[in-house]
Amino acid sequence: MSLTKDFVKISGELFEYLFPEGIPRNSFIIIAGKGGSGKSVFLISIVKSLLNRGEPVLYMALDDDPKTVIQQISALNFNVVDYVKKGLFFIVDGYSYRIRGEHRKMHVSVIAEVDPQNMQHTINTVITILDENKFIDRGVLVIDSLNEFLSHYKQEELVEYVKDMRANISKARGVTILASLHTSTQVAKDMLNYVEHCVDGVIIARRSSLAETQTSFKILIKRMKGVRHQQGWVHYALDEYRELKILHKVTK
Repeated sequence: MSLTKDFVKISGELFEYLFPEGIPRNSFIIIAGKGGSGKSVFLISIVKSLLNRGEPVLYMALDDDPKTVIQQISALNFNVVDYVKKGLFFIVDGYSYRIRGEHRKMHVSVIAEVDPQNMQHTINTVITILDENKFIDRGVLVIDSLNEFLSHYKQEELVEYVKDMRANISKARGVTILASLHTSTQVAKDMLNYVEHCVDGVIIARRSSLAETQTSFKILIKRMKGVRHQQGWVHYALDEYRELKILHKVTK
């Protein structure tokens, strides 16, 4: 992965094809799709590429506990604990608030716990962590996923949350935000339509039926501000090395 002040160019066959010039660093990007559509594989592959080049990653775990997040990352043949020790990978635990009574920290990577029902505290905690660890014009914040906030807030309130995060993190600090959104419900689909004009990029993920003998996915860049990108669906799968391999480059 090659880095400049203004762009993040992610290594790997799929990403280099999708974004020949890279992704604008000050972007807030939503990756949307139903369950099993490959959103996690896509996101974690970006995280893997960033960490391999020494960029810090702050992962907000909302859908799953930190141990499950680490297991998902490790499934791509990647020992993320090495990067925890180097001070490059951190988890904000937005899941364990559900655990009643006292509990120990779920994983060594956990730097803070938040209750997503308190949106302002969540934002302030994330900003403090970014500043303390010098995420300025480098690194990425992963929000997995926005659906957790849909459980507690109205669409209008979540749009304001997205605007605040984009302004204070992507724009003011030059930290890329990648947020997943599960669109298995009509509420989530409506949310995507409601919020997409407020963000810099929207990527749609789906399952693909191109490969009969392996799990395959397809990706569509619906919009991406400030950079040239591929149009149309691109089909891909995980190869034997747990890397993303293009199966078919562009379809209607």
